[in-house]
Formats: sequence, C-alpha cells, structure tokens
Amino acid sequence: MENKMLGNYRPYLFLDGEKDCSLVIKENTQILVQIADFSLFHSRKFSFVLEKNSSLIVALADFSKGKGNLHFDASLLGEGASFLFDGSSLATKEDSKNIEVNVIHQTQGTKSLTSMHGIASGNSHLIFSGLSKINKGAKKSETRQEAKIIMFDQSSFSRCSPALKIEENDVIASHGAVEGRLSDLELFYLESRGIEEKEARRLIAFGYLSPVSRYFHEEIKEKILSSSEGGI
Repeated sequence: MENKMLGNYRPYLFLDGEKDCSLVIKENTQILVQIADFSLFHSRKFSFVLEKNSSLIVALADFSKGKGNLHFDASLLGEGASFLFDGSSLATKEDSKNIEVNVIHQTQGTKSLTSMHGIASGNSHLIFSGLSKINKGAKKSETRQEAKIIMFDQSSFSRCSPALKIEENDVIASHGAVEGRLSDLELFYLESRGIEEKEARRLIAFGYLSPVSRYFHEEIKEKILSSSEGGI
C-alpha cells in the first residue's frame, strides 16, 4: 500500500461488489477493509470478529446509485482490540440508502470509533443508524459514534440514529449526530467572496466527502476526489 499513514495495516479491497463479507481478525493483526462503490448500490452485510490486541479499520467510500442497505457488525472479542469505521456516502436523485454499524465490546480494554459523513440531494434518502454496546465485564473500554449528514435540497431526507447500550460502569462512551439543511450562511459566506452557488455547493460537498480518500491507494483516491467534486 502506498499510504504510509496506514503503516502495517493489511488491505482488503472491495470494489462495486455484491458479496457479503465475514472476517476474523487474528491476535495482534492489523487489517484495513476498503469499500469503494461508484456504480450500483448493493445491499450487503459485513461481519467482523476481533481477537486480542487486533485492530481493524473499515473505510467506506460510497458514491453509488440506487437503493438498499449496508449492514456492519463488529464484535470486539479479545482484550485490547480496536475498531474504527470511517465512512462517506453521497445520495442523489431517487437514491435510498440505509447504512447501519453495530459494535459490541465483549471484554475489557477494547476501543471503537464509528464516524459517518453524508450528503443527500434531490429526492434521495440517506439514513445512518448504529449501536455501540459495552457488555458487563468490559471494563476500561471506550466507544464513540458520530454522524453528520447535510441535505442539499428541500425534497431530500436524512436521519442519524447513533445509540449506546452500556452495561458496565468503568467505561467511556459517547455519541453525537448532526443533520440538517445546507446552511444559507455557509452559502452566503462563499458567495460574498465571488463564488457562485453551484461552485459553493461543490466545495462544501468536497469538504464533507473527500477525507475518506486517505485510506485508499492513488488510483481509487483520485476517483473518490473526483466523485466528491462532481457528485452535486
């Protein structure tokens, strides 16, 4: 992999596929699951089991068209396991997408962060939901879920529903969600500096959707950047 930031992470790349995926991340192993979709949106399920001191990053770059559900389950089974989900999704026209990420902390000293950014335009629907659960006995564990979705048009719809289920006291757990219409103030600020509305919308979309490109090698990274710029 060309991206030095990812160090020793071993990549598994999924491109515009219909396949479900089930992986066991072995002890002391670092895995990067890269999902990049640019054509048709397919309903798929991904499940992961993380053993002791293993680490998993799931990077989702979704610029596909269509309707369906993406479902992710991560079970942090071994002490010291860590899970990061970082996703971007663009819904346009009549798209209807539901992305769900569930994380279960089974034992102590585990960590997870789920982060989702999205844009909905036209008549599209974009929904993010997820659960972070810390089981009884999973002391010293940490979890956070966060989601931000902007609706670019009056007819578009979004919903962010992160949730926590905590069965242990000695933990750190939080969640946050931001959803709403494209800010008139943001547009006004850019337009007051000579940027036309269409270009301003493009810049805002690029800023929201492009950061996930850092997980991918150059060829796919360029495609993500191009899709982030041209999708609105």
